[in-house]
Amino acid sequence: RTNLNRATGRLTHTPAVYANQLEVITTRLKKTNAKLIYGLTTPVPAGEPGRFMGDEHIYNYRARRVMGNAGVPINDLHSLVAPQMSRLQTRPGNVHFKPEGSRILGEQVAERIRAALR
Repeated sequence: RTNLNRATGRLTHTPAVYANQLEVITTRLKKTNAKLIYGLTTPVPAGEPGRFMGDEHIYNYRARRVMGNAGVPINDLHSLVAPQMSRLQTRPGNVHFKPEGSRILGEQVAERIRAALR
């Protein structure tokens, strides 16, 4: 199930709803005493069907606020791949990554997890 209306290019959840859902999920997860790390959304390139370039900044801004208030560290996956999107995405206008892009993202995720567990 998706909350994206690809015909109109509009997300069916507002940034406020997104932030509220993050708060609920984060509160629930913190009760487990797990070590949490939040990964920022990677870039939405121009031409992605049903999405608009730059929308991720709106949602990442909200996520940073929620995670900051909750004391959850941020893994900035957006900044990691943004300068390399044309090389790492599967094709122009697509949010998905080639194997090299997935490897780069996975390495940073793994390093952040290792650091949190030290």
